[in-house]
Amino acid sequence: MAAHVCVGDTLHGSGTRTRSQLHETFASRHPFQACFGSHKLHTQCVWALNPRHAAHNTYGRKRSALDATPVCAAVQTKLDVDHFVQHSRNKRLELLERQALETLRTAVDSCEHPVFPCALIAGDVVILELLAKLDYLKTGKVAVAFVDTFHLFPETITFLKQLEDKYGFKAEEFHAADSSDSKDFRAKHGRDLYLTDIDEYDSICKVEPFNRALKTLQCDVMINGRRRDHGAERAHLELLEAGAPVKCNPLAWWEFKDCWDYIDQQKLQYHPLHDEGFPSIGDLHSTVPVPKAKWFEYAGERSGRFQGLTNKDGSAKTECGIHVAGEDEESGMSNIRK
Repeated sequence: MAAHVCVGDTLHGSGTRTRSQLHETFASRHPFQACFGSHKLHTQCVWALNPRHAAHNTYGRKRSALDATPVCAAVQTKLDVDHFVQHSRNKRLELLERQALETLRTAVDSCEHPVFPCALIAGDVVILELLAKLDYLKTGKVAVAFVDTFHLFPETITFLKQLEDKYGFKAEEFHAADSSDSKDFRAKHGRDLYLTDIDEYDSICKVEPFNRALKTLQCDVMINGRRRDHGAERAHLELLEAGAPVKCNPLAWWEFKDCWDYIDQQKLQYHPLHDEGFPSIGDLHSTVPVPKAKWFEYAGERSGRFQGLTNKDGSAKTECGIHVAGEDEESGMSNIRK
């Protein structure tokens, strides 16, 4: 057992204090320990002379029994830290879910053409579940857009079909405008465009199809899985951002661990490559596994993305061109980084 002791103020001719008065004194000085009073903390009060004034009080007269200082000895039983932490995380998850549902409901019910561009990563799986709880998928209230870069893992396409069957929606698929499939793309652009001209690759395979999806679907509110813990550029992200389209970020205040706690709690399907060490899943040629210990570090989710790729200025690549500042002149849509 751990003992916590607080020494009250010296009493000068004030008589004795009640147990409730002593507990109030203790609580004001040790609010954390006191918050467990009804469950874990048992307090017993004794009287003792303040050692600094053992012989005389502050007025110079000999101390009497009435000048005794209350010593509040708090005996704490063993605290189940793991249980408390888990309980706290469960409560946090309840609040985050409630907030996310309210954000989605506000955005969707206030707009005509909400669109959710889905990449099937962990946060997107959470958003699909939230949309399903609001009955926005089967009813078609929210359109789900999917960009096929022709360089995705085969498991990603299979997983999309599984989620379509589960939730009863059909994703609107978009890809490079000048190619009908991956074979056609390679015939026109070669097999390694992402190495020879990364900006051109991003533009053809990601940014243009993405913007075309928003324009085709007449998107006025774009739902996405950006979060504050993705990195410094998103550290102050709000739940809703004004613009054309409005950006709805229902997971803005979630952390990556919250996403996985929710997936576990709700027993949701998730991308099979997560079990092979991938915290996030993008293109096959530039996505690698990451040690699980690093998944939940700040910005850790995306640490396995864009590996082996560099920008034209020689800097390491961290973004594909979606979700960056500025407007796309051709489509008139804001770029939204994924």
